[in-house]
Amino acid sequence: MDILWFTILIWLGALAAGFLGALTGLGGGVVIVPLLTLAFGADLRYAIGASLVSVIATSSGAAAAYVRKGYTNIRIGMFLEIATTCGALVGAFLAARVPGAAIAIVFGLFLFFSVYQTNRGEPDLSEHDDAPDALAARLNLDSSYPARDGERSYHVHGVPAGFGLMCLAGGRL
Repeated sequence: MDILWFTILIWLGALAAGFLGALTGLGGGVVIVPLLTLAFGADLRYAIGASLVSVIATSSGAAAAYVRKGYTNIRIGMFLEIATTCGALVGAFLAARVPGAAIAIVFGLFLFFSVYQTNRGEPDLSEHDDAPDALAARLNLDSSYPARDGERSYHVHGVPAGFGLMCLAGGRL
């Protein structure tokens, strides 16, 4: 394959990854990493590194649109970014010391879990206790979002669990 076709195929794959990442929120790495490793034979660590760089760009572009429309709770985003960054530092440290096969298994399990969560459907929130969470109230994480019938307020729940899950998400090898 000559360099022109290689570049076109990589560009098309990156375009699809950016589109799916912005649309679903899963991140383009779900597309980029398998594309680079399976279709182009790249080492998994290089594919993950390339994916992380590209996801930063696509996430920034998509995030701007969501912030502009009022769908983003900036305080929660910044709070969870702390957890993600801590997890990413640990993940980067481990990636240099863990065999590539183990990283591939973790990545595959993460993909299966993402598919499971996506197909599970929306949870029934009608019976959910809507009392404010003490930690969320202390951190001022409650907010509102635009809906068809006007602004809709919500309370944030499960702050420690969310922080822990974002640490794991950031640390995914």
